[in-house]
Amino acid sequence: MDYIWLIVLFVLGLLMIMKPELLWKIEHLLSVKDGAPSDLYLSGMRLGGVLFSACAVGIFLYVLAAG
Repeated sequence: MDYIWLIVLFVLGLLMIMKPELLWKIEHLLSVKDGAPSDLYLSGMRLGGVLFSACAVGIFLYVLAAG
């Protein structure tokens, strides 16, 4: 049960890598009509997704080795 946040972080990271457009639509649901994210936003979101996923895996491996 303690690892649920690592799973959430990893899944969010995967979503950020694979579906940044969907996350943009969710984030701007009520503020933008018929808009589209910029290339810079999509690149930054994918980079953040890689970092989130890497942190989740790194923390999991650290806890696994320490415990």
